[in-house]
Amino acid sequence: MIDSIASAPVVGKRLAIKMGIWKRVRKINVKQGDGSTLSERNYVVNSSFRVYSKGSLLGKFSLDAEVLDIEKKDVILGLSWLVENGFIVETQERC
Repeated sequence: MIDSIASAPVVGKRLAIKMGIWKRVRKINVKQGDGSTLSERNYVVNSSFRVYSKGSLLGKFSLDAEVLDIEKKDVILGLSWLVENGFIVETQERC
């Protein structure tokens, strides 16, 4: 999921456990696009992933994210992550 207002990327607890890619760290606040704050801030993911389209590699990206219970979602990427990784987001065009 893309949340252009989220203050940090988040990986769902289920995915982090399945992949074995999480570790315990200090707590921080993660503000989401709807104004709420996620508060189970005990673990982070330091990993990377590849994006493919029709069998062709489009890119490899690093991901440093909080691990939180985000229900059925696997990953939430915030605007800061998108910008840091070279994506162009036209937020005014979305309204």
